[in-house]
This record gives sequence, structure tokens and C-alpha cells, in this order.
Amino acid sequence: MREIRIKVDNNEKVATLIENYNIVERYIINSQENLEGNIYVGVIKNIIPGIKAAFVDIGKNKNAFIHFDDIYKIDEEIKLNKKILVQVQKNPIKQKGAKLTTNIKLTGRQIVLMPRTSFITSSRKIEDDAKKQELKKIVEKYIPSNVGAIIRTSCTSATEEEIKQDIQRLLQRWEKIQQELAERESDLPYLIEENNDIIKSLILGTADAEMNKIITDNEEFNKELEHFLKIYNLADKVKVEFEKDVFEEYTMQKELNDLANNKIWLRCGGYIVIDKTEALTAIDVNSGKCVGKNNLEDTIFKVNSEAAKEIAKQIRLRDIGGIIVIDFIDMKEDNNKTKLLNYFEEETKKDRAKVQIEGFSRLNLLELTRKQMYVKE
Repeated sequence: MREIRIKVDNNEKVATLIENYNIVERYIINSQENLEGNIYVGVIKNIIPGIKAAFVDIGKNKNAFIHFDDIYKIDEEIKLNKKILVQVQKNPIKQKGAKLTTNIKLTGRQIVLMPRTSFITSSRKIEDDAKKQELKKIVEKYIPSNVGAIIRTSCTSATEEEIKQDIQRLLQRWEKIQQELAERESDLPYLIEENNDIIKSLILGTADAEMNKIITDNEEFNKELEHFLKIYNLADKVKVEFEKDVFEEYTMQKELNDLANNKIWLRCGGYIVIDKTEALTAIDVNSGKCVGKNNLEDTIFKVNSEAAKEIAKQIRLRDIGGIIVIDFIDMKEDNNKTKLLNYFEEETKKDRAKVQIEGFSRLNLLELTRKQMYVKE
């Protein structure tokens, strides 16, 4: 069982993905502006050869920046006051402006269209090589030879007709963007397409046979979602329902309240502590009340295993991105360390975000990185 539940008020929306009656993803979308994914027609305002970057006016308080190499990839000339089609890759942070790219990505239900590249790749979560090749042939059949794409995991359960329709929809969006770029010369810079809606991305990324229901507490917002579902041919597959108290079921409100705590207890009596810093997130594993009966190594492995499962759950639920360092309880046997690493890797495969596990360092810390699903800064 999988469903999306959304609480709406004037200042923010709280969106949750529910799997088997448990919250596995939660996003808080507030009124603060999020630029990541937006596509702009900007104007180059400053060129700094020393750092090989240009600063681009996209209509915000701070000029955004883009590397020369990124512009060269599309054979664009770098000169002052030139208009340029760009997409926000990273939101502005403190004194830094947004980071831009010319590699435009248009996200669909099964495909991410990359109209300025010519290669086709697939999600690393698709592990079946034969299936990858099958899907690649289908995509190549309907996509122009000079256009690239990423085959999303949801593609594995789609029909050829659904993939074809998704590609056609994305190509039409790209054609519309190009047409506006060619025709509009005034009122520069301007937003050409908004692409940063995490709720709509969540729906596109999870809509399948198991996820067939969206519940909100706002009837006006439901109408907006129903219109969105029609555009993507999902209206017959996903129902939108109204409930006054969307988080009353399945003890969800308690789960959401617990996310305010950085200390999480494990069933065995141990616990983990999550500490975020500006540079990274550190997670510490402690034995706590778990004292075991006989073998100390077995007790430690039990705590670490429970902690590994909980940590994989928490980094997804809290949408923790960037560098993550985990300090498991030290184990003497290398075999146990290998088993723990393999177990943790399996648990992170449930995450829709990209998780890159680097392994244990010399200081016996497990290092990994995770791509945040929704950047709020």
C-alpha cells in the first residue's frame, strides 16, 4: 500500500509518502522561494576569466553564476549582455548566487528529457541489464537522434505507448521553450518554466499500481492536483480525496512530531543521534540499554544492524543531503563489518534519491553522500 497525504495551510504544505502505513518521505514546502529546476532566459552581466565563470541576471536580487565549460558545451559565445537559456542547478546560499547550467532537464513520468545532449542513460536503480537495453531501444525509437534522456525507474512498469506519450509531451514542452526563446526579445530576463514543485515530482516519481491515492485537507488544492493528473494521463489511475485530518491515521502525527528530535531509540535498547552541521551530517550509534547476554561482538552487531536500518529510514524521511558520516560501534570481526555494509546498502536501495556509499574510512567511519530530493535553502 502506498499513498500521498498532504496538509495545506496558508504558509506551508506538508507532503508525505506513505508505504505500508508508515511515513517514508516528508517534505515541508513553505512560502520561501525555491529556484532549483526553474528555467530562465537570463542575460550575461559579468565575465570573470580568472575563475572561468560568468554572472547571469535571472531577475533575482543576486546574479547567478555559470562556469565557462558549461556554456562551451552548447557552443555558445560568451559575451556581455547576451541572452542565454539556463536552468537553476543549485539554489542561492547566503552570499552566493544560484548556480546555473545550460544542460536543460525536463522531467516527465517515465523519462527525463535532456534536449541539449545526445546520450541515453538509465537510472542506476534499474539493475536488470536486459531490461535496460529493452527500454533504451524503445526510447531511441521515439526520440530524435540529437536529444538525450534519462530512463527513470518508473519506466520499467510502463507500456511502450505510455513511454511514447511521455516523450512526446516532453518534446512539445521543449519546442514551446525554444519558440518563446526565439520570439521574445523584450522584458529580459524572465522565467520561462517553473520546474521546482516537489509535490508534482513526488506524484510523477511514485504513481504506479501501488500508489493510487492522494489525500489532502484542501478542496481547492485537490482541483489543482486533478488538473495536473489529467495532463499526465494519470486521472484514471490516481484518485484525489479530501480528509479533514490527513495525519490522524496510522499514528502519523506522532511520527512527524518525532522528526523534531535528533535522538532516535532502537527496539534493542540502543539509539542513534543525528547532528547536522554546515559541512556534513554526523550520525552516532550507541548501545544504550542494550547489554546483551553472552557474546559482546554479537550484541554490537545486533545494535549496529538495527541502527543501519533506522539510519537508512531517517536520512530518507528527513531528506538529509550532502556528506553523511556514520560512527557505528566498533566491531572486531571484519566479516561482521562486511555484512553490516551489505545490509546498509540494501536498505538504502529503498531510497528514491541517489545514495553513494564510499565505505569505511581509516577511522572506522562509514562515509556516504546523498542527493537531496527537495532543497529548501
